[in-house]
Amino acid sequence: MKAPASRRSQDLWASMCSLTNTGFIPISDDEVRLFQGHSGAAPGQIAVDIGTGTGEWACEIGRLGLSVTGYDSDNDAIEWAREAHEGHGPSLNFAMHDFTAGAIPGSLRPRSIDIVSCRHSIHFMDIPRLVTDIRRWLRPEGVLHVATAVTEEGSGNRTVGLPEDQVRALAYGWREHHRYTIDLHQQITGIVLRGPDG
Repeated sequence: MKAPASRRSQDLWASMCSLTNTGFIPISDDEVRLFQGHSGAAPGQIAVDIGTGTGEWACEIGRLGLSVTGYDSDNDAIEWAREAHEGHGPSLNFAMHDFTAGAIPGSLRPRSIDIVSCRHSIHFMDIPRLVTDIRRWLRPEGVLHVATAVTEEGSGNRTVGLPEDQVRALAYGWREHHRYTIDLHQQITGIVLRGPDG
């Protein structure tokens, strides 16, 4: 039986505090509203959140009525997410998986997913491999939704994200694609890719 959060090791909580205080971008009500409007997220759909971290974004998607599984390669983050969000019921789950190295989880069957979300995480991935896999999992009307900062290559900017040419390249081969601004400072863009079969 798993120890309750209050008895977990000091090392775990120290590492999680470090993770959550470094580079975490708060989620606003506007971001959730924009995601729902642009992605078409609706109750009853099945979603996957890749690079879920401590699970806050997966939880927000779940509050829209979707069944969500959040995946992350960091076991401490997944343990934190499970404990922090355990009251949200069986439609919100978390699993450890490294999409850059591991075989695809058996639960991600072809044509079984409505929405895949990568919120500030796609830049950590082998993007061509990941997008190829996502195309297989998505239903014909499925959506890949990416939220990322847009960086300038060679500028010395320490913002983590994707350069503009990589953002544009994501759209290749999708039936529909569009972008929208997520934040007031116009530094973070939302990318909606619909129709994985082109």
